[in-house]
Amino acid sequence: MANSPLYDYDRVGRLFLQALGTGSHGLLAAHRVLQLCPEPFPWSNILENLCMNVPYQDGLTGKLILKPKLFQLPIQLQRNFFSLLNFVFYCLPTPCIQLVAKMVEKEQNISDEWLLYLTHQLLKYSAHEICVHRTPVMERLQILCQGLGQMGNELPKLGRYQQIWCSSPVGCSVVQHKSETPLEDGGPILNICTKELCTNSQSHKPDEEGKLLEEAALTDTEEDSSIAWSASTQGKGHISNLKQIIYLETDMETLDPEYLLKLNNICDACTALQLQAVFSSAGVAHISPKCLFQLCTYLDYISPDVSYAHAESLASIFFLKQVLSLSAPASRTLTAALTMFCRKYARPACNTLISPLLDKAETGSAYADFLCRMISECLELHQLHLCFDSIFKVPCSEVAVSVLHMLVDKKETLNQSEFDLLLNHICLAAENLSKSKAFSKFLLVLLTSKKNLVEPYHIGLLTNSLNFNQTFLKKSLQNALRKVQESFK
Repeated sequence: MANSPLYDYDRVGRLFLQALGTGSHGLLAAHRVLQLCPEPFPWSNILENLCMNVPYQDGLTGKLILKPKLFQLPIQLQRNFFSLLNFVFYCLPTPCIQLVAKMVEKEQNISDEWLLYLTHQLLKYSAHEICVHRTPVMERLQILCQGLGQMGNELPKLGRYQQIWCSSPVGCSVVQHKSETPLEDGGPILNICTKELCTNSQSHKPDEEGKLLEEAALTDTEEDSSIAWSASTQGKGHISNLKQIIYLETDMETLDPEYLLKLNNICDACTALQLQAVFSSAGVAHISPKCLFQLCTYLDYISPDVSYAHAESLASIFFLKQVLSLSAPASRTLTAALTMFCRKYARPACNTLISPLLDKAETGSAYADFLCRMISECLELHQLHLCFDSIFKVPCSEVAVSVLHMLVDKKETLNQSEFDLLLNHICLAAENLSKSKAFSKFLLVLLTSKKNLVEPYHIGLLTNSLNFNQTFLKKSLQNALRKVQESFK
């Protein structure tokens, strides 16, 4: 199948198509590929290829007919494909939507009911004018600009509001939707903001600015209310109880169960933001590693477990601030506290710590050392897969390669999906890491110890990565790749 013309396009398209074909989870896998692609996704290239008519032998008549490549693929892949298009419809370039809609209109022999429904949904969307709907945003902008109009049309005032509302690239086109009410003339500020805001759907996601503003306003409101709540009688009571628990110097065998009940009540009575406000007010961010270890031990014993959102707040206040302030390798007590925390809350810990630390880490830094120790000492084997998503959120660097190398060595076994995403992530950084020995060593490990996971559709990606390589390991890498290619014959 890898040599079929159906799969004859660049490596990103191949990975995308392979993800779509992974059964009932294909939609999520393909959406993950979209998220991980660091460049603009090649929709035009992929859709033009899938919509191309190629000869096809009809199963009933035996005659050769012309049929789009897409409709020759497995039915589950087709379902996942149209489900994804309906999901990301407003992010697609207009010519691509028109191309797919035209192909669907011509295809009269869709017998699968679910696929028929998905294609009809796509046609219903494409029948309307392609436009980003931002009516709530425009209404708020109108009120904002009217207020500015009363203060005078001073253009320097625009700067602050452009940062909030406008982030479109130069050269974007203006689209006006017939259902939207035109704004009143508010002078140059209103005109400029309106042009910046009404952009083509190819440049922006729908309601992006409105959602960002609403989320920011909501977060500020929640944080303010959480701080105010922590100053209330109930909040002060929780802070007082927490301070007693933090500075207890006793082990679990002699601990009064009343203190565990108090800790459980604090976690149960607070929202995630309130919990963070309470722990911050109690000074948890500045306690010694020994007290932190004791607190994590108590937390491990309370039942039921705290929610994911609560655990993320605790991971942030317990570890992130402490680790970000490190100038030397973390103490063994601090890593022991993280080990205790990860017994129950490994996923929140990985999602909270890995990406921010990896983003700031440099080779040999305390952050890089902490991440490596987190993987080697704090996480169990069955928890290691939780690290991948957080690592892939940050552009690949030499530190990330070292962390991934340690992760793969400890995990030992990778599934095909993990390997595909891992290979795609590191190979996209091959040009920037062309002189990195760590990168070359890790790639050589993947080509030798994990060669059973290398598929034909990886060859182009690997060949391109080796072309950039400028280390003394280049010949070894080429020989390893040649052996993998020979195994396909």
